[in-house]
Amino acid sequence: MRLRADSSANDITICSGRIRRVTLLILSVFILKVVTSCIDPVWDFDFSFNKITVRNLDNSGIYPTETDSDIMYAQAVAFTVTIADDIILASGVDRRSNDSFTGFTPASAESPEPRYYPLNRITGISIVTLEAMSAGIPAGTDVTGLFAACVSQFNTPGFLYIDSGELLSVIDRDYYPGEPSVTFQLFCMEEIAGNNVQFEINITLSDESTLSASTNLITLIRNE
Repeated sequence: MRLRADSSANDITICSGRIRRVTLLILSVFILKVVTSCIDPVWDFDFSFNKITVRNLDNSGIYPTETDSDIMYAQAVAFTVTIADDIILASGVDRRSNDSFTGFTPASAESPEPRYYPLNRITGISIVTLEAMSAGIPAGTDVTGLFAACVSQFNTPGFLYIDSGELLSVIDRDYYPGEPSVTFQLFCMEEIAGNNVQFEINITLSDESTLSASTNLITLIRNE
């Protein structure tokens, strides 16, 4: 009888120890879940600008819209320019997802927006006409000063357009939120006298490289 009583006591002790360990484990997981839910993590990535793309912009209406047409009004020539890290963008990886090893999802409604830090900063912008714009502006002329710009990502409300000379200070940033790219619009402020126009847009970077892209050859029409 004594052996049976001792065995029962041992079983109770072992069972009680197991319950305590399971309870401690559940409590630890719960605390870990609460902690990870309260943390606001930041996703920081390095990237390098390696591609520039130019799209035609129809600026003849109330709002400018991108277009595949190579016909523009002589007084409404405009383009959209994007500078990006094409390798990261092409990977298609959702860098905002960050499932923890616990399998729990943080309590915040949305993951923090990733921040992309450029390894090669933007140090210069130039626009060169590849066609004569007028008798006084032959092909090969730097016409950067003839353009205004709009950077919808970063423009301060109330300042829709900025002078091209201010563009660099707006798009050269310590980091870029959301994705490794920056997009801006260019608007020629002068009515072009010729029948065709084409521009080369050059972006100089801090690693002494240059990204260049030419617009399509644009056929110009005039208001009757």
